[in-house]
Amino acid sequence: MRILSVAWECPYGYGGLGTFVAKLLPEMAKKHEVTHYCLLGSSEARFMFYHGARIIRMRDVVVDRSGGVANLAAVALAADTLNVVGAYEAVLGHDLHSALVLLAAEAAGVDRRAVYIHLVTGLPLEFIAVTYAKTYTNSQLSARQIKEHYGVDATVVYPAPPIEPVNEPIIRKTDVPIILIPSRYQENKHPKHVLPALEKLREKGYKFRVVVFGKAAELYRKELPEWFEILSDVPEESKKDVYRSADIVLQVGFPEPFGLVALEAIALGVPTLVSNLSGVAEVLPKEAVYTKENLVEILEQLLMDSKIREELWWKERKSQIMGRTWSDVWKEIESFLA
Repeated sequence: MRILSVAWECPYGYGGLGTFVAKLLPEMAKKHEVTHYCLLGSSEARFMFYHGARIIRMRDVVVDRSGGVANLAAVALAADTLNVVGAYEAVLGHDLHSALVLLAAEAAGVDRRAVYIHLVTGLPLEFIAVTYAKTYTNSQLSARQIKEHYGVDATVVYPAPPIEPVNEPIIRKTDVPIILIPSRYQENKHPKHVLPALEKLREKGYKFRVVVFGKAAELYRKELPEWFEILSDVPEESKKDVYRSADIVLQVGFPEPFGLVALEAIALGVPTLVSNLSGVAEVLPKEAVYTKENLVEILEQLLMDSKIREELWWKERKSQIMGRTWSDVWKEIESFLA
């Protein structure tokens, strides 16, 4: 089958979507002829092959984060694929940026059309996407939002761990534990959501370090206390070392459609806490899920005892989601394109 994939991000582009397509495309390309059109990526190459999939990265002059960028990106992607979309047997879009391509595919008679909604925005382009394609999403949380906004029933296809999980936890016996917060500069991921809990722990005399890392994380510097350590734009090859330096990973998401960073941290052997307003909370044990109200209590136990941290990790590692593969993810989507 000839499949056209369309997304805002190229493999390993900016965030979770870049990671998602980086893992999904090789599975798609094992049996199908796959072309992936995208805008945002780390490579300067405009045309390349990635694990069997052909990648066409458009010039990203429209990617400037200004007002209307979603509309500009959607128009650009559609303009670049308009004359070729009819040559494909199936189109898989990601998010609202693929909406106009899906519309063009419908006009061209491409019957196999699907859209995977990674982030629900409520914007008109998103309505077009779910209208002209079978709709998938990453969590029950996102599915409820899609139903609320558009009256559409979305099929939930959970992602998989972005790296192969280890079979032993990394338990660091240190006098001053490190709480790591993966967070690119974004309102819903802002460490301020957990700041009151962390300040309360300091008032109670607990000793710990807080390290924040992610894209543009340096912008947090003026918005957080001086005792927050900020690492910005950590290279992909260095991320594993940053995770492994931590005693606890604290995923912040209020809300967070899914939260791949949590699976990434667990896969590397680090006990992880996730927000109750994140999709990943649906697939991890209840001990891994915190609210703003009970975060102090949970962190107190984890900071005091490395054995409790280890027990938490083992429960997370044994959860079903950690045994899931990207082949599983693709099979579920593929079944609706067949």
